[in-house]
Amino acid sequence: MNHLKALNITNSKGKQNKRFACLATFLMYLLLSACSDRATDINDQYQQRLATALDKPFPETAKLTNLKLAPISNNDESIQSQLLSIIQLAQLSHCKLNTLIAEHNSQLGKVATAAGQLAYQIQFIQLAPSCLDKLSPESKSYHAIKRELANKKQRLLKQFNHLLYKDPELKRTWQLTSYALDTNLAGLVETEIALQNLLTLKQQIIQQQSAQIDSKALYPLLSVLRQFNFNQALISAVRQQTYFNQSTSRYLASIELNELCNPLKNKRQAQIVSNVFKKYYLAQLQPYQAQLSGALERLMPLYQQLWLGTTINQPRLAALLEQNQPNNLLTAFKDSAKTHVTWWQTFYKTCEISPI
Repeated sequence: MNHLKALNITNSKGKQNKRFACLATFLMYLLLSACSDRATDINDQYQQRLATALDKPFPETAKLTNLKLAPISNNDESIQSQLLSIIQLAQLSHCKLNTLIAEHNSQLGKVATAAGQLAYQIQFIQLAPSCLDKLSPESKSYHAIKRELANKKQRLLKQFNHLLYKDPELKRTWQLTSYALDTNLAGLVETEIALQNLLTLKQQIIQQQSAQIDSKALYPLLSVLRQFNFNQALISAVRQQTYFNQSTSRYLASIELNELCNPLKNKRQAQIVSNVFKKYYLAQLQPYQAQLSGALERLMPLYQQLWLGTTINQPRLAALLEQNQPNNLLTAFKDSAKTHVTWWQTFYKTCEISPI
């Protein structure tokens, strides 16, 4: 009899454990589902629930579009920089510059990437002085290299700026993407270090410290940016969230609060509207926006120092970066969130409903 009781207790515990296991699995599924929701989906749901609760559809709004950047040309390179004659190259056989120029003039050199072109310019500047020391000042090769050295030093910053708009990873920094940031902001630190190194390279060029530049470090740096794609994902997310904040706030501004919060009416509708705000904005979008804001505050100074001096023909990009512009990426983002929250503060005050 005792054995039967023990068996029954064991079976009961086993069933209970299975129930708990099933429940745990179900809860984990819900958690993963919630985490996998993209911010754009949450914003869409937020707007849809508001429209349903307020019985008023959202108006059609223009889609957020990609930033159009003016094409950047790099065709004003001097004739000397294109080729050195075979005879002149023969005179450089005792210089490392000989190999560099030969590789640059080869078929592969002609299709070099923007990074490859910049690396070539830097290496030429680094190798040319020792080669000049070995050549006769009277030779044509000496004068050709000396002219080209001066030319490349003068144009090196322009070549760097060319990289910002031609390298695939750096170029797409300002374009929209469906790629969503990791909730832990994976890649932020690595991206920040890569941008700092890129800025160091720019400063070395400006200060004419070419001898200190490690041109080969440029490729791993760009590889890190490509690996995480953090810049494009962050800027795209900030632009999209600003757009959603602004469009949702415009919609809410069209709501007659005195009617919605009429003290003579039942506050059930206002309470439902409040629940939508708490479920979607307070619980999900506000923490997400805080993450975006924190990441952008860290990287914005680097974006400004890298790109701002290059935006003479890029007015839309300049507007995103310039500190005192209302369309400044960070300023517009924070203002859009502030405007949105201000409406809800007015709502709670007018309706006399607790936001808790």
